Amino acid sequence: MQVPPIPIRHRLFTRLLISHIFLVTIPLLITGQILIHTAQKAIRETILDRNLQFARRSSSLISATLGRARDILRINAQSPAFYGNDRMAQELIINKLVREFPIFKKISLLDTLGRVVRSTAFGVPLDHLAGHDLLAALRNNKSYTSAVYISDEKLPLMDIAEPVLVFDDVTACLLAEVDLKEIWALVDSNLVGPKSEAFIFRADGQYIAHTDRRQVLERQRFEEADIVAAATGGRSGNQTYVDRTGVEMLAAYAPIAEQRWATVIQQPTREAFAPSRVMELQIFLLMAGSALVAALIAAVYTRQIVKPVNELIGGIAEISKGGLKHQIRRIGRDEISTLALHFNAMTRRLRRFQDRLKRAERLETLNKLSSVLSHEIRNPLNAMVINMQLMRREFQKEIIDPQKLEHYHQILAAEIRRVDDLVSNFLMIARPPKLEKSEQCLNDLLDELVKMETPEALQRGIRVERDYRLGNLRVQLDPNRMHQVFLNIFINAVQAMPGGGRLTIGLDLVTRRSLDDTRRSYAVVSFRDTGKGIPKENLNRIFDFYFSTKKRGSGIGLALALQIVEEHGGTIRVESELGRGSTFVVYLPA
Repeated sequence: MQVPPIPIRHRLFTRLLISHIFLVTIPLLITGQILIHTAQKAIRETILDRNLQFARRSSSLISATLGRARDILRINAQSPAFYGNDRMAQELIINKLVREFPIFKKISLLDTLGRVVRSTAFGVPLDHLAGHDLLAALRNNKSYTSAVYISDEKLPLMDIAEPVLVFDDVTACLLAEVDLKEIWALVDSNLVGPKSEAFIFRADGQYIAHTDRRQVLERQRFEEADIVAAATGGRSGNQTYVDRTGVEMLAAYAPIAEQRWATVIQQPTREAFAPSRVMELQIFLLMAGSALVAALIAAVYTRQIVKPVNELIGGIAEISKGGLKHQIRRIGRDEISTLALHFNAMTRRLRRFQDRLKRAERLETLNKLSSVLSHEIRNPLNAMVINMQLMRREFQKEIIDPQKLEHYHQILAAEIRRVDDLVSNFLMIARPPKLEKSEQCLNDLLDELVKMETPEALQRGIRVERDYRLGNLRVQLDPNRMHQVFLNIFINAVQAMPGGGRLTIGLDLVTRRSLDDTRRSYAVVSFRDTGKGIPKENLNRIFDFYFSTKKRGSGIGLALALQIVEEHGGTIRVESELGRGSTFVVYLPA
């Protein structure tokens, strides 16, 4: 009976989808407004803190750079070489400092009158007098720092000096011209956005360094008095102001206390708080797409609900195909999973009934085999009776012919062996011996077969090749029974090439679906010949007992081979093309 389709509006999936849309959308609309407010506040605080940290870090690096230069100069001013008039030693020290520390552009040694007595620069007059401020600091045994000035090369410079003391008396001083290019580079690295600015100014607001060099060269000043007063007064922080062009700016400032300088990093508020507006847009899009998100959530959740149903339907479909070994996988602990358990129990009972049916079918097959066997045995028995009668007549003669007796005897022995083979094969089929499995190397088993059978194959003009994809492939099997399988297939392949050819024996390991619908590894042994092939109408019959296409074939070999392989949990597949050959593939659980 055909089941009518369920209307879309009545389907479980549709109803769950609509309910989930409402369940997700309504809370999202409420929390969206809260999230926008919270995000704006968090982003604003993050931006303010980031810019302030940049400004503080810049101030610390500048202080460290200038402090390091002064420490180097102070330490070297204490060198014993400056106690006397050792010109060579003094010039060696100041030249070494300029060479090793690029921050020093020039270093000079001045006497107490401010005259240059040693210098790293060429062309400096030795009677050149220092400025009044430097001489005043020298007489008072103090360090000296000049204002920042611009050189002829448009580079920022400043002078620092340290006194040379001999027994606490000032005898000279070291004057260094400090290159501030490194500070300019540091300022350039502090940009936080495309429209941001970074600069350093002194106590009167005049720029010392600026990302816009023109501001420094034209001696421009920072005119926001509140920031100048706070920063040069030793405070750091953030402040919003409107610049001369009418743009609202967010400035983060930090002092450079030792120099009474300050560092400022600023950018337009529109640029600084752009992430906040992006967040607003994202939240709006999130709310606008809440229905779609709800639908996706419903689809995923509904799939989890429907999945056990699909498993159940799939299991029933597999059982309907005859796969009674299939077990429906239990997903969850709900009513559907309980139903799956009952189905599995039902299939187990059906499998037991099927096993009984197979036994009944086997008995029927054995009855048929018995009929065939009785027919097959009748011919050799008739031959034996006839030859025994001939032997009896020969014994009744006065003169017995030994050659005739030997001839009759050979015929009797051959027919007895034939009967014995028929009975042995029948017993092998009707009551197969129990497998004696052990771990065996398939490579060695196949090599032994090739070694034994290759000489006869070569006499028939057949070349045997090996194509092993793996080495030392070990499998649990009965070596004697499996040798019989491989031998039977080998012999059939050789007999299929009466005019010679090539037989390739392959070995590999593959993963395939087993009878119980699970994937597992199988060792694959293939025998590919270049013989005459098998007609399509015979492919389904070659494994039937006593079926043979050869005049002298028994029809037992392949049937027995399949039986043995199936006892090992495997199977045999055959592919054949007339005129091009056949391939027998043996699958064994690995």
